[in-house]
Parts: sequence; C-alpha cells; structure tokens
Amino acid sequence: MNGVSVGIISQDQFFREGLKTLLSENGYQVVGGVSDHREFDSSVSVANTPVMVLVDLVNNVDAAADQLHYLRDNLPGVTIVAFSDQRDEDWVMICEDYDAGALLRKQVSFKALLHCLELVMIGEKVMPTTFEPSKRHNDAAEDIDSALAQSATTRQSRGETIPCMTCTQPFETADRKANRICSSCKSKMSRISSAAEHILHY
Repeated sequence: MNGVSVGIISQDQFFREGLKTLLSENGYQVVGGVSDHREFDSSVSVANTPVMVLVDLVNNVDAAADQLHYLRDNLPGVTIVAFSDQRDEDWVMICEDYDAGALLRKQVSFKALLHCLELVMIGEKVMPTTFEPSKRHNDAAEDIDSALAQSATTRQSRGETIPCMTCTQPFETADRKANRICSSCKSKMSRISSAAEHILHY
C-alpha cells in the first residue's frame, strides 16, 4: 500500500496526529488532517485529493450522517473509512447509506487497521457484527406496526355494499375482490358441493 494518499478528519487532535505518524511510517502519504469535515476539501488541493479519507464520526448519529453526506458529495470517488465508539446499529446504517468502505472502533490495533485498509482498497467492506439493535429503529418499527394494525381495523370496519354475483341481492363486504357472493348463496353452494363430494366418494 506504499504511496496511497490519505486524509484524516477528527476533532481529537491526538487521534489525528497519532494516525498521521503511524500511517506515514508505514508507507501512506497523509495529505491533510483537519478537525471539521467541512474544512477538508479546502485544505487540500485538487491535485492532492486523497484516495482514502479516515473520518472519526461524532457521537450524534444525525451529525455523523452529515459528515458522511458532505464527504460523499464533495469528494466523489474517495474511499471513506469511518471510526466510531458508538454501540448501536445506527452507525452501521449510515455508513451503508453513504457507501463507506469500513466502520472501525477507535481502539482497533494499528496492525488490524493496516489490514482493514488493505481490504478496503481492494474493494472489500469491513463492518462490525457486534452492534446492538438501535432504539430508534425499534421505536420506528413499533410505530409502523401500530399504524398497520390501525389501518387493518379501519379497513375491516369500513364495509362496502355490493350486489351478489349469484342472486344480485345487495350485501356488505370488506373486500369486494375476495368476497363477491353473499353468505346465503355461499351456503347453498357449499351444500351442493358437499353432496357432489359424497356421491363421488362412494
């Protein structure tokens, strides 16, 4: 991976400087390091646009999504590697939404980080599998389930009067496609069907 150009974004100065030193010692070319993602594209020249950007995601999921959205819009084609110590699946979801190549813990060993960067550079995704279910997603799922149940109840209670296809008498149905015959005609048909089955069986 010698010569691969890398940019670093983190509000944590020690994290930025530590990564810069370690990556530089291992053949990567660090072309820029900033604390705010909105400063990154103006801090590097077009000629020095990195192949990969390592971004330390902030602790708020909406702000983290904004970081990734900005980078994806302003640095098209750049591979994004995100770091986060958050422990629910919201962070995985936003990384997938903005096509990040990896989501890593900040405590990852440097040897493991180098291996992950190599995998990302050949097109592999490196995502954690130990994130907890997101409370936001669980709440949203409960809201959807509640809305569906309410909608089903409304549909059931809102019957429609249509003429029976057999006797033409009006009757009420909740689903005119599935139920176009009144219960009286269904009963007659059932008796005829049972008699035919009885005759055929014996």
